Amino acid sequence: MIRYAKTLRMFCACAAVGLAASCTMLDEPPLPLPEGRWELLAASFTDTGRIPGVPRATLEIRGARLVAYGGCNNGTGSVASIDGRMVVEALATTRRACLEPLGGFEGRLFKMLREKPYFRVENGVLTLAAGDLSARFRRLPETKAVAKP
Repeated sequence: MIRYAKTLRMFCACAAVGLAASCTMLDEPPLPLPEGRWELLAASFTDTGRIPGVPRATLEIRGARLVAYGGCNNGTGSVASIDGRMVVEALATTRRACLEPLGGFEGRLFKMLREKPYFRVENGVLTLAAGDLSARFRRLPETKAVAKP
């Protein structure tokens, strides 16, 4: 009986190790963050990606940092890819008073970023979606630093 109990415990321990190993093999690596500079094309919270007389909103992702510009204020925070979502931690923003409709637009843009939007990149277009808020961005060309003589 004691021998049977030891065998059963050994079998259960081996099964548990095997199950844990198989689960880790099934885990898929996280989607890579869409590194680079992005310019707003369109958003669910505005008719176009641009409010007349105001530069387009932009995102810049480098490593684990996000810098967002809404046309009046800037935001920055750490960013990670978790389960197909862009998780922005501690998005700190400047607090300039912005005239409407820019103020409302920026508020919704920064809210969407704080709500861990799903993201995907297709044909050079980054799409973010969180709840009823969504936005599409196009990739901007990388600028090279020019050395001054």
